[in-house]
Amino acid sequence: MITDVAPLITTAADKVIDADGAYVTPGFIDVHSHADLATFLPQGFKPKVLQGITTELVGLCGLGVAPLPKALQNEVRERLIIGNPAVDWNWDDFTSYGLALKQRGLEVNLSSFVPHGLLRYQICGNSSLAMDKNQRRTLAQLADEALGSGARGISLGLIYHPALFSDQRELLTLAQVAAAHHKPLVVHMRSESDEILEALQEMIALSQQAGCQLHISHLKLIGRRNASKLTSLLALIDRHELTFDQYPYHYGSTTLLSILPPTLIRTYAPDALMIALKATAVRQEVRSWFAERILPQAGEPWDNLPALLGWENILICEVESQAAQQWLGCSIAECARKADLHPVDFALDLLISERGNVRMIDYFMDEELVERIFQHPRGMVGTDTIFGGRLHPRVCGSFPRIIHQFVSQRQLLPLEKAIHKMTALSADTFSLHNRGRLAPGYYADISLFDANFCDNSTIDLPEVYATGLRDLWVNGRRKVAHGDYLETRSGQLLLASSAASRNKWGH
Repeated sequence: MITDVAPLITTAADKVIDADGAYVTPGFIDVHSHADLATFLPQGFKPKVLQGITTELVGLCGLGVAPLPKALQNEVRERLIIGNPAVDWNWDDFTSYGLALKQRGLEVNLSSFVPHGLLRYQICGNSSLAMDKNQRRTLAQLADEALGSGARGISLGLIYHPALFSDQRELLTLAQVAAAHHKPLVVHMRSESDEILEALQEMIALSQQAGCQLHISHLKLIGRRNASKLTSLLALIDRHELTFDQYPYHYGSTTLLSILPPTLIRTYAPDALMIALKATAVRQEVRSWFAERILPQAGEPWDNLPALLGWENILICEVESQAAQQWLGCSIAECARKADLHPVDFALDLLISERGNVRMIDYFMDEELVERIFQHPRGMVGTDTIFGGRLHPRVCGSFPRIIHQFVSQRQLLPLEKAIHKMTALSADTFSLHNRGRLAPGYYADISLFDANFCDNSTIDLPEVYATGLRDLWVNGRRKVAHGDYLETRSGQLLLASSAASRNKWGH
């Protein structure tokens, strides 16, 4: 703990650190990470630690690793968007996942949301049908149990299978449970492009009806034709006092499966979809979707990335087979030329050969919009980390990029305001008590960095670590010393408290 902050401290100390010429700040809080399994991986959190990060929030976008009964784990792991490393899942619920983390030892503080996608899967499997009353009651019980066990809130990923099948009654059930526990609903919205305003209004209405806190994940506007919507988007956020996070890049990364129209995913179960994509008639339909000769029905929005961005702005960054490694780092347009195929055929062939396990990087908007979003006072920072394959530069560079590029070079915000967005605002928003500030009685999560603190990760060289972090402490124990990464494991599992009665949901 921090015991004193003062211009002159006369108390005797075992060690004195001369920070002259450096900045001393609270440790950074990554409010949107998919590093749910990083604790069990060889490199652990090193790419994150060297950014000055001391706390990570995981289980976002409705994706995660708990709770999930062991009998269902194999199928989920086969198409786990956040990566499926060779790690033994010796857990099945939220509590046992936390125990596994603590037994391994945490490098940084970790807190997890309960992912809606996992809850729906264990109730409905691959079914695209709406939940009935009994299923919604079970959903409420599962969510209540996880929140009662210390989950930070509930996360939604409404473009991903199977969560994209959810109707308003299902989502309202979750929002009501979140409200009962006084915990946030964190949402990857149904649309981040043509229907982004409608998607945000859907979530606002839902959260108001339930009375729960609403936070928007990785705020962005996909496609230049939607750039003019930013003013209205931020006005909605202001009017309803919402919060959001973003990463400081104009390109993102997720599963290539998300380019497929929802109606196709609704029609075929995952394994059947891979077979269906071989059919000429289905391919012709997909081409029509991508060319916008077929448009989504009202109420079922879809980010049509090929139409919005073009195949030249969609790059392959992770595949499953050795044969497909040759495509890493190349755009689908470039891959198609090399393979002498139409881009649609190449993309579908690749999804089939890799059983859907393909990850992409997509250039979705101009950097100017990223900067405008960053200047909004209700926004905070998340890396959206996904490990595996060729990394997105955000995994190694997000926080120092903000300080080096957005603050020092572009002067978008004063340093202290940027630090506030990366620390205290995050701690306050997600009830991370006694963190995010340098003050007596707060945990000693402390970052010390030089004026040359900067990111070095690029699309071509994504795994180059940040430089300029001099020292880092996690709960008072040194994790970085004079720029050297240490094996210290002093992180804590941060369980959220809950005041909700558990009788309401049938316990």
